[in-house]
Amino acid sequence: MTLQRMDNVLIVVDDLEAAKAFFAELGMELEGETTVEGRWVDRVVGLNDVRTRSLISSIPFAASDISA
Repeated sequence: MTLQRMDNVLIVVDDLEAAKAFFAELGMELEGETTVEGRWVDRVVGLNDVRTRSLISSIPFAASDISA
């Protein structure tokens, strides 16, 4: 079986700005940035008071994206 499609990839990084520059250098386009926090995130990851920044980059003309 071969890979037919990839909808989303999540990569945890220590330096979000460096990750943003890295993916831009690969030709990916920044689609947006957000902060995720609250009870839902706390429950999902099993920790209290979670707050994280996230960005979404995509490959132009492709149906995949990368979240860091």
